[in-house]
Amino acid sequence: MDDPYFKLRPEPPTPVEGLCDCQRVAEIYLAHKLRSNPVYCLSCNGQIPPDKLGCGEQLAEDIASWNSVYGALYHLWLDSGEYETWARERLLDPKGQVNLRGMELVGLLDSIAKTYYLWFYESDESAPTTCPLCGAALTAREGCRFAMCENCRVIV
Repeated sequence: MDDPYFKLRPEPPTPVEGLCDCQRVAEIYLAHKLRSNPVYCLSCNGQIPPDKLGCGEQLAEDIASWNSVYGALYHLWLDSGEYETWARERLLDPKGQVNLRGMELVGLLDSIAKTYYLWFYESDESAPTTCPLCGAALTAREGCRFAMCENCRVIV
């Protein structure tokens, strides 16, 4: 049965198959993926439930705030209207507020697990081959679906 009002209803919980089921979460990444929780396991790519993350109330608030701002920019870009170019520039700007705040959160989350930041790029473009922060070549790691800059903790 189709619900014509599904977009006006609260977000359903992430299905169990979309959650991290790793015994020990060693590496995580911060990524806006149109969900309210932007923290994912680098090993299995599953969303990490907040209680499993155990980050504390203030850090949880900061993560939610960043995700909301990033999501607003992402939605403006997706809309493909008059804000598209502006939003894209904000999402790509290494010195832009949303990315600076995201990288700050990476540093804070590092106390829980080694953390990376998923950098925005348009899927119809080639994935970046150099780090958007330091310009170093991105490297591949066996078993990881992302290219990464270990120094800056950026993945694409």
